Amino acid sequence: MPRKKKQANELVGVCYFHSETGTEGGYWAFQDSRFISPPAPGSQHEQWSYQGLHVLEDGDRLTILSPDDRSRVVWTGVIKLRQLGLFKEDAGGLWIHADQEGVDRKIWSRYFFKEYPAKLVPLKPR
Repeated sequence: MPRKKKQANELVGVCYFHSETGTEGGYWAFQDSRFISPPAPGSQHEQWSYQGLHVLEDGDRLTILSPDDRSRVVWTGVIKLRQLGLFKEDAGGLWIHADQEGVDRKIWSRYFFKEYPAKLVPLKPR
């Protein structure tokens, strides 16, 4: 079977739950691997740049891969978020702003809390 060609604006990275002071909850997001640096000396944590942050938006195309077998797709589709009221809904005890339509919240949140590898084709290229 021929390999699928990478789209010109396809990004490779990880899913994650983006939350910080002032967000009043968190967003489903993607971090571009080009903006993830190895840990600084004396640290155990990678350094992620805001340049690689992409908060998911309606129309983005996301492919989520298995962390155990990156050739296996666990979810793929177009992002279509159902917005939620502020401080109304949570996933794993953390406030969320939206649900992906057609996907169970517990399953969806696992992909982001556990930072599954992913590919993203943003609707609006940067």
